[in-house]
Amino acid sequence: MSGKERKLHLGFTVWPTGFHPAGWRLPGAKSDGNSDARFLRELAQQAEAAKFDFFFIGDQVVGLPEWQFERPNQVLRPEALTYAGFVAAATRRIGIVATVNVTYADPYSVARATATLDHLSEGRLGWNVVTGEAEAAAANYGRKEHWDNEKRYDWASEFTEAVKLLWDSWEDDAKIADRERGVLFDSDKVHRIDYRGEFFSIDGPLNVERPVQGQIPIVNAGRSDRSIEFGSKYSDIKFTNSTALGLAGAQTYYADLKARAAAQGRDPDKQFIIPGLIVYVERTQEAAHRRYREIQDLTLVDSDLQALGDALGVDLSGLPDTTEVDDVEALRGLVGKPASIVADARTNAGPGSFTLRRLFLSFHRRWYFREIVGDPTTIADIIQHWFESRAADGFMIFPPYVPGGAEAFFQLVVPELQQRGLFRTEYDGTTLRDHFGLDKPANVFAAARSHAAAAVAPADAALAQSA
Repeated sequence: MSGKERKLHLGFTVWPTGFHPAGWRLPGAKSDGNSDARFLRELAQQAEAAKFDFFFIGDQVVGLPEWQFERPNQVLRPEALTYAGFVAAATRRIGIVATVNVTYADPYSVARATATLDHLSEGRLGWNVVTGEAEAAAANYGRKEHWDNEKRYDWASEFTEAVKLLWDSWEDDAKIADRERGVLFDSDKVHRIDYRGEFFSIDGPLNVERPVQGQIPIVNAGRSDRSIEFGSKYSDIKFTNSTALGLAGAQTYYADLKARAAAQGRDPDKQFIIPGLIVYVERTQEAAHRRYREIQDLTLVDSDLQALGDALGVDLSGLPDTTEVDDVEALRGLVGKPASIVADARTNAGPGSFTLRRLFLSFHRRWYFREIVGDPTTIADIIQHWFESRAADGFMIFPPYVPGGAEAFFQLVVPELQQRGLFRTEYDGTTLRDHFGLDKPANVFAAARSHAAAAVAPADAALAQSA
């Protein structure tokens, strides 16, 4: 795929109180977004008006109140498939990616729900496959323990294979509705899947027709080698936190994922790598830095200068976190990764007081996704540079607070990207596959029958000639 043909892809992810744990504390920000139907509907409609490829709905099957100071959005979250149906009814063109924790789910039920949603959304659904890291989830599902990573991905691989077969258990033209003969279905085109694996035994067929998209696009995330292996085999969209690696690290990660897809016999240009990006954008640089500092300063987490010092390779013991970074002799002359940690934090904080507390808070959050701060031109410059440098095929946008942080990106950054010719001004198609330029896959059962028929034809021709 040439650089000219390549287009930026954008996903918007909804965190009902903003991605930053202190975002909800801003005046006018949402603290009840998880249960505000109007707010949830309007966010999806605004993302669609901005021509985003998809609206991403994360999920969590356990929520503990002690998480509130680090990840309040995971304490209360709308159930993803239910919310996806709500969004489908409120929008017309934007893709809708719904998360399912397959460790605590059943393939037949998930295949049925997702196929139904793909029909109700007229082909706009995506399925985000997660295995879940929260050990506390096990007790919510009557299990004694949360499986280790290897078993979770063994399970997820079988789960995904079974779901994909169930989606194909109805061929596209299986429903014939022949009124004259009184035949509604062509039974030869409805198939048992007879899936037999280590974990699942499923007869099929599904009792929902094949999805509009044929195969619903699959999304997955995760940093483990098993997660990357899973994505290279099954995912159309790979969601990553590679922005946290810096540009060079993200480029290496991107190239590795593309190579792994190719090793699976897939076209690497048909697997899209979409890392997360936390964006603080205002009309001016000064206002953006001011907003960033305001939110960071509202964070309720203790300053761990020991951890910060260990990461930087310096001794910060005995220093108060109100100490200005420029006054710390040990922090002068840093090189490599320690220098980049300080430089990124200083860049985001902008001019003015830059204390050890502010440095720690930036360091504390750098493992999630990269945070970028600035006016629309600055933000668009960064996005364009990463995209054109083959560090990403697009980005999942995480607003640090809502609704204002989301609206700022829609209204300020998207027009800038459109003006540069990087991002669409109108949707070209109607399905999520269309948005990514993905063809509808052939039905595996129809393809097998066609292949068998093609193999028989020469034999029949030979018999006819001998006769």
